[in-house]
Amino acid sequence: MEGRKSKRLSVEVGCWLVEMDGATCLYTFDLSDEGVAVITEDPLPVGRNVILQFFTPRSASAVTLKAQVVWSRLEPEGAMGLRFVELDARGRETLREFMRLLLEQRQRERPVR
Repeated sequence: MEGRKSKRLSVEVGCWLVEMDGATCLYTFDLSDEGVAVITEDPLPVGRNVILQFFTPRSASAVTLKAQVVWSRLEPEGAMGLRFVELDARGRETLREFMRLLLEQRQRERPVR
């Protein structure tokens, strides 16, 4: 997408979409410090506000973020894009640190040629 301010990381990380009637486990496929894209069989409508939770390797409790659905699709695979809202400096730094850890892990797992 044009106009993105933040670097996106293609990564599969488990997260939970928390709603009043429970939580749904989702998997990310694209993460930045401004938003995330997730795979889901039941994407929500654009404009819907949601709560997203995930664990980082350094967090003892779930990181909880408010987000808004900015795009939603059923085909070719159900997915939706969430933009983080009301994200303070601490939350943004938590996301950046998480992305750094994921990149380091990916580099360690790459086979040496």
